[in-house]
Amino acid sequence: MFYQFDPARADPKSVDKRLVEKRFQGLVLWVGQPQPGKPTVFYLPGSGGNLHVRRWKFPWFLDRGYGVVAMAYPGMNGSKGLPSRQLIQQRANQLYDALPTLVGNSPTIIWGESLGTGVGLEIATSAVGRKRPPLGIVLQAPYTSLVDLVAYKNPAMLPLFSARSDLWPSKRTIKQTDAPLLILHGGSDKTIPVSMGRTLFKLSPSPNKVFITYPNAGHTSIWNKDAVAKMHKWIEALY
Repeated sequence: MFYQFDPARADPKSVDKRLVEKRFQGLVLWVGQPQPGKPTVFYLPGSGGNLHVRRWKFPWFLDRGYGVVAMAYPGMNGSKGLPSRQLIQQRANQLYDALPTLVGNSPTIIWGESLGTGVGLEIATSAVGRKRPPLGIVLQAPYTSLVDLVAYKNPAMLPLFSARSDLWPSKRTIKQTDAPLLILHGGSDKTIPVSMGRTLFKLSPSPNKVFITYPNAGHTSIWNKDAVAKMHKWIEALY
């Protein structure tokens, strides 16, 4: 129920000529190089569709000089393998460690969207994240844990998942990183309630944290002109 990926491969050149497709441990990556002195966004998508359905985001990053490394999870966008919590996290950690081979010494902003928010926080608090801490973390529509999300959306299924403490317990993980944090969460999000984003914001020990919300914004429409302008200003102040 967590992985609703579209396995169809999409060509990054159809989105932006600056993007190229790379392969890593069976994964398909969309990679765009940063301009000198600019950070790279390590993009961890949500659970639906493929990279192409997020096509409007990547040119926005590139237009501002940021590099992009977008990861297609196993079973998504032509990536090999069957999706599982273990494999997704393992490959994400390995890729984070290998980012310098793709974009040089550009500092990394971990960008998690929905499902990817838990993956991103796990990276930041893992051995690879401690070895090379991220410049910042952006979470769009985060959850406190996937078990909490099951309880919210389909409580009848909770007995099947209640013992799964490994399903990205972000309310625990976020306490273990003080990296700069920005959370985007729509006040009318019907997929992941904004209360979960607010909980994570309160639990974060980061001295540099920002919460952006708009009452009428939903799960994806939180990416709007005003929100991304504030996000851009925040990113620019990081380096």
